[in-house]
Amino acid sequence: MSQPKTSPAAAEEVAQLGEPVSRQDATTNEEIATLIEQEFSFKVKRLPENFIIRVGFENSLLFFLWSLLFISNSIRRLGFWDSFTNLSTQYREAFTSTNVGRAARLDSPSLDKYSLWRGWVVPAFLAGSAYIITSLICLSHELYHWKPELLEYYFQLTKKSRIGRFIPQVLLNWFFQHYASKHREHTANRIQRRKHLALEDSKAFLKILQVVGFNLFISVVGVLVLWVCLLQTKVESHDISILPKSYVPPIQGLVWYFINDFFYFYPHWIAHTAPGTKPLYTRIFPQRIARGLHNHFKESHRMHHKTKANLGIAAWYCSPWEQIMFNLFPAFIGPLVTQVLADAAGVEKVWGTHLVTLYVWLTVAALASVLAHTGYRSTWNDPGKHDFHHERAFDPKNATNFGTLGFFDWLHGTASTVPLADTKEWRAQRDRQAALYEASRRTGIPLTKEQTEVIQQPDHSAEWTNKNV
Repeated sequence: MSQPKTSPAAAEEVAQLGEPVSRQDATTNEEIATLIEQEFSFKVKRLPENFIIRVGFENSLLFFLWSLLFISNSIRRLGFWDSFTNLSTQYREAFTSTNVGRAARLDSPSLDKYSLWRGWVVPAFLAGSAYIITSLICLSHELYHWKPELLEYYFQLTKKSRIGRFIPQVLLNWFFQHYASKHREHTANRIQRRKHLALEDSKAFLKILQVVGFNLFISVVGVLVLWVCLLQTKVESHDISILPKSYVPPIQGLVWYFINDFFYFYPHWIAHTAPGTKPLYTRIFPQRIARGLHNHFKESHRMHHKTKANLGIAAWYCSPWEQIMFNLFPAFIGPLVTQVLADAAGVEKVWGTHLVTLYVWLTVAALASVLAHTGYRSTWNDPGKHDFHHERAFDPKNATNFGTLGFFDWLHGTASTVPLADTKEWRAQRDRQAALYEASRRTGIPLTKEQTEVIQQPDHSAEWTNKNV
């Protein structure tokens, strides 16, 4: 007689309860899961998740925005950009009419020709909001880092308390099982075993908020400087209703990304690579200059590596000088260079820096900075490459992955294949876990504890010796 079928959620819940399962039943689920992994329908179901993991959330977002641009230019104008600019204008008029706006003389006609609102306020707001919102979303991962055993102790106290009498036991049990499931997911997807210092030290967390807040202010000022520089060119700052050609933003984005990686990689590489190891820069610069560059960049960068474990909101936890040299300048120089080159070639109407492209670039740059520091693999983000860099930190023999694009790491032999192999193994584990839950649903046989913990991050901390930052 066949076993009754259950839903995936019920199958997972049964597995959490830890009911005893015979070895034969466990083997049955394993065998059926192996067959399920070969099914075409199963591969199709796993396709969206695996696509996002492979391509990355930022690239998926950029492709979606480009699709909207292509449709607006080639098929039918969707009106998103028109609505955005109209809404921005309404906010500008409302803000400049307030007491604060009038006191700052933002309603002065002399300021309108500089287009400070659309060239400074809007991109600074978009980039800053992207950083803050993404940081808060990524902090939700850290809500489940306490061990369930500790939480269960307080649950038992709550049940026995006077207040607990008025709370349905079913609700408390459901909440605990939900937390245990999330904790298991948190443990399985956290890349490093160690935790960030700020998760257990409120003073350290407040320090991060203070430093990041100040660097956000520096970034706002930096966007103003970028816009003032662009205003010295032929950038279109008034009639921005015409969208750029569909082929221009992707090409500009690739050029900006390459320029960004160039100016980010080399200071970063010099900071982590001591002159004593005879790197290339010591053969280009005199020894005194090479050593001075290394010491300067290393000391500027040291705050960012205060702990080896990562935390999304601490992506811009760094010295003000590093914020300027490592985060802002590489991102700003690309749009400025392409605008200057377009002016010189007389093609600024087509190849000049359009505001819509600049908005997307700065917003995605801020978002990507946070996502690279979450320390947590998820179905929409894999920060393994940069997390591996943080784990190796200033160890001269093992420091790796100094860039973002990967080209300059390949060029200088500093790219590591470990994160890519880890990601491939992690994807395979997730597929296996999904197949096991599907097998349990079909057979009605609960999974063993080991079968619910297939996803495990590899621990590389014992592979090298220098544990000091």
